Amino acid sequence: MIIVSAMFLGGCSEDFLETKSTQNIDEGIVFTDTKNAMLAINGLHKLMWTNDLSGTAPRGGFEMIMIWMDMLGEDLVYTYANAQYQSEAKWVTHRNYTGSGHLLHFFSLLNYFASNANVIMNNIDNATGSEDEKNNIKGQALFYRAFGYFYLVQLWAERYKAEGNNTQLGVVMRSDGSLGPKARSSVEEVYKQINDDLDEAIAYLAETTVKRPNKSHINVHIARGLKARVLLTQSKWLEAAEMAKQVVNQSDAVLQGDTYTTTNNRFSDQTNTEWLWGKKANAEQTATLRSFHEYMSNNFRSYNGNTPRAIYNLLYDRISETDVRKGIWFPRAADKSSTPRPVYSTYSTARVANYMANKYLLANPDDICGDVPFMRLPEMMLIMAEGYARAGGHDADAQNALYPLAHHRDPQYVKSTKTGADLIDEVMIQRRVELWGEGFRFLDLKRLNMPLDRGPAPRDGYNKSWWPVIAASGSATFVLTNWDPEASNFNMYGDGTVIGNANRYREAGHKEWQFLFHQSVIDTNPLCEQNPL
Repeated sequence: MIIVSAMFLGGCSEDFLETKSTQNIDEGIVFTDTKNAMLAINGLHKLMWTNDLSGTAPRGGFEMIMIWMDMLGEDLVYTYANAQYQSEAKWVTHRNYTGSGHLLHFFSLLNYFASNANVIMNNIDNATGSEDEKNNIKGQALFYRAFGYFYLVQLWAERYKAEGNNTQLGVVMRSDGSLGPKARSSVEEVYKQINDDLDEAIAYLAETTVKRPNKSHINVHIARGLKARVLLTQSKWLEAAEMAKQVVNQSDAVLQGDTYTTTNNRFSDQTNTEWLWGKKANAEQTATLRSFHEYMSNNFRSYNGNTPRAIYNLLYDRISETDVRKGIWFPRAADKSSTPRPVYSTYSTARVANYMANKYLLANPDDICGDVPFMRLPEMMLIMAEGYARAGGHDADAQNALYPLAHHRDPQYVKSTKTGADLIDEVMIQRRVELWGEGFRFLDLKRLNMPLDRGPAPRDGYNKSWWPVIAASGSATFVLTNWDPEASNFNMYGDGTVIGNANRYREAGHKEWQFLFHQSVIDTNPLCEQNPL
């Protein structure tokens, strides 16, 4: 599918915005020169946050997929019942192949990364402009094609198996602009295309002298960062660690002292020196319930006042008391006498929830959205540590890779002396805490072939007593008074069955780890074989 109209309109940087409408622009006009071709690149950036797609009700861009990835895991806890993302947390939406508009929307969104990149690659050589500018455009386009296929294959296919023989069905790939029926490539073939695209993107972006206008755009460090993610997903441990090491050593990103202590747009400002790649808040993003912060910032003026985001209590319990990150969650928030108090919505029906999060804060909660991190330096440091720890024989390298981040977050942290499985566990706890709410947990569980385990249910005699908290509007919220200290906080809000105990556990490798193709995709392309129902 070729989108060279509304998808190319606007972008993440005013430097590349055109005053005239591009609604009816064709390829011949867009690719007359490299300046116009940058409009097409801007269209790819816009897919990370777009409010609209193909004229349907807006459902948001890639930043909304990030939320979905954590809703499917255990570390981000869904508190009170609400229409938004509750079905995702129940593992319903990604298996609803006949009725879910969200499933079709996000499948289309990820394919648009690839199809739009194909248009750019097929036309850019004929545009006038310097080779330097063309290299920059090609590098960014190849990055986004790899990005789209990487997330498609992770979600709609079985996991990549480190032992090889990855002949299982992947996704349909197109690089020639074809539109006819086509069968799914194998997982191995998809990953080969992803890696080839990223290798080529890295080569182009390493050559170009064009500087990106802000962190919404792609440079060589971001391409290497995505390559590190891909290699980690393929269990190519040493290669992943070495690729991430290049980003850590060669990018200009550094750890910032107030990342977790500032309340001024915490995790909502791309000027943070730890951010490698992120969305720049855009005035076009005005649709209600279509931006990241409306679901992840507990001080947002509306939605999250009703359903605060919380951390899995059994993960919270593993965070050191001297770790600065522990201060962004509030295990006793429902007790109004507890201090410190979380920042939360001033909306009339706002509620609080034990273990609620203050990771994402907006300086002005009336804003629709803030900046969103897509890739940060700590992730690369953690890929280094995990890659070395899992590779075998590189425990010292893993310990050295983990120390700078862990010590920065916790001044009392002493370099680990753990080895083997214990060291891997320490690295993964650091990863879960540091990257909480950034869209990684479901993908980590799937790539490692681990089950979803949302923790033990409460024992008999616990979680029976409730007392009402009256909100400003006069409505009542019910809060548990006798939580089971040995149980998880899954389903411990509202009436105690928010997501349902049937969704407490999913065995590794079960068919439900694969997204289904929406029926309209199968109808359009009958050669696209459906995943097991």
